[in-house]
Amino acid sequence: MDESNDNTLNDSEGLNEEPEGNEPEEANIYEYFEAEIASNKPNFSKTLLSLYELTKIDQELAEIDEEKGDLPFRIESLKERISVIEKHLDEDKAKLKNFEAEEKTLLKENKNLDDKTTKYDEQKYKAKSNKEYDEITKQIDAMIESIQKNEARIKELKGYQENLVKGILEMSRNFEELKNELKDDISHLNSLNKQFEEEEVELTEKRKVILDNLDENLKSLYERINGSMKGEATAIVRKGNCSGCYNSVPPQREIEIRMAEDVFTCQSCGRILIDETLIPSS
Repeated sequence: MDESNDNTLNDSEGLNEEPEGNEPEEANIYEYFEAEIASNKPNFSKTLLSLYELTKIDQELAEIDEEKGDLPFRIESLKERISVIEKHLDEDKAKLKNFEAEEKTLLKENKNLDDKTTKYDEQKYKAKSNKEYDEITKQIDAMIESIQKNEARIKELKGYQENLVKGILEMSRNFEELKNELKDDISHLNSLNKQFEEEEVELTEKRKVILDNLDENLKSLYERINGSMKGEATAIVRKGNCSGCYNSVPPQREIEIRMAEDVFTCQSCGRILIDETLIPSS
């Protein structure tokens, strides 16, 4: 075969070769659509990090509340108890006043009846007939019966008053003790509030900024969870487990959480789950 034929064959073979470095057009189309689909998928990474930061803020606020202990609750409880005792004191003092007024009225009535009895007793000896004498005697007996009834009631009233006075004295002592206790607790709480005032204001402002940037539904979800798990509304997924309740997360759900294309909660404890890869290293 001569040299000219070899060159022709080589030229024809070269026409059928793909240029080096160029990929098939179909592969480029697939990559384009994959990139397009990926770009349209929601990404909640920033939102989840915001929730994580929000949880850290709520943890600090919860620690401040813990420093205050049960003082706020104790203060409210003391106020309620003081209010109840004050009401009972007012009621018992009013009863005592009424009993004293009734006793005074009965004593006055008995004085008048005594005077009348003495007068009628003198008149019966001046009666001009047996009928008149009997009539005066009946009136005297009726007045004596009224006096006896009044005296029995006065004795009863004195017993009521004695018990009321004892109860009022006891309640008054208790009332003063609770007021002093309330005063001390309020003073202590005010001191703690002053101590943490600046920190609380700063944390509260940061909290508001984060919440204002959240979707209303997500904000509602977070606040609901945080209401029952103060400072622990979110949990980290580490090695397939929820850091909040330590229960395992299903593998498929773990992959979805890692992709951060939606917000997921723990099926066991209800906390909002965040994959550990999203958390910046400290």
